[in-house]
Amino acid sequence: MLFKMFLRYMGMNAPTQSLRIKMYKLAGIRIGEPFVFGSHIFMDVMFPDITIGDNVILAGYDYVLSHSNVLWGYKVGEGSIRPVVIKNGARISINVTILPGVTIGENAVIGAGAVVTNDIPDNCLAVGVPAKVVKCLKPIIIAQ
Repeated sequence: MLFKMFLRYMGMNAPTQSLRIKMYKLAGIRIGEPFVFGSHIFMDVMFPDITIGDNVILAGYDYVLSHSNVLWGYKVGEGSIRPVVIKNGARISINVTILPGVTIGENAVIGAGAVVTNDIPDNCLAVGVPAKVVKCLKPIIIAQ
């Protein structure tokens, strides 16, 4: 447990994006090829059931939690330990908190300071505490 806490500290405070990603991967977080992985991102490494897709932006000072109020005897998949999924192309603004069991859809945008308590559909903008979808966006199609 101490080693995972050390990895989380290093992941939060590492001077480069590649080192931050490497530390979190060592702690068990599944991370694709992110576009931006800012500093001071708190990932839940005690129960690291977190998946982050490709081309995701995590601006910084974000919290991604896969458990809350864990009591003695809880196991992964029981009680308040639930996976978090951030799908490809999602954009998470600064100071966002993502709670256990949430899936953030492809190309979804989460506004600054939001607390995400429920799933956010693909191509939608969500803001507020708790985060609510305020607008659905047209998908971005990149010509190849």
